[in-house]
Amino acid sequence: MSDEPPSHVLTPLDICNLALAKLGESPVPALDPNGSPAARLCYSHYHPVRREVLSTNRWSFATTLVTLSAAPDAGERNLPHHLPPDCLRVLEVSSPGWTLRGRSIYCPAANIKVLYITDEEDTSLFEPLFIEALATRLACKLCIPLTSSTTAREALTQEYHRLALPQAAHINAVQDRSNDTHPLYKLWRRSFSQS
Repeated sequence: MSDEPPSHVLTPLDICNLALAKLGESPVPALDPNGSPAARLCYSHYHPVRREVLSTNRWSFATTLVTLSAAPDAGERNLPHHLPPDCLRVLEVSSPGWTLRGRSIYCPAANIKVLYITDEEDTSLFEPLFIEALATRLACKLCIPLTSSTTAREALTQEYHRLALPQAAHINAVQDRSNDTHPLYKLWRRSFSQS
């Protein structure tokens, strides 16, 4: 058993302070709607930005599979299936020919399976590179109100789109599926077992 203490789980406050550090701002003690300008901005922007970044990719830690039943007494050929409140983005639906309208999926099947990105708030589930992408995106949103620097915002926006988000998405995709579906799996497995 390792003698090392468990790794520290970053809180929403920690993530906001990472974003503030990218701007050269002092950390805030709390996300406070009545606090300093930085604390108020973090309070207002953290959850909308978290949802935005969650919606950008098929994050394995925020993927949920549910079975939905058609709304009772729908009386239509295309039956409405109401999405769960925590659904941010639909990824897959088990029925062909489905359509998304508002917060409902319409299709002929009475029961469907839906894979979706959930509005995940538990930061202990966040991957390190997702946290980096989230902090970078949050810094983009806080930049103008706190620093008035369009140059800094442009640099952070480029960092987010060209580095932070692609790296996080790539690492997530690499570990998202089992290796046994890869075309070279048998060759890799043979060489792995011989070493």
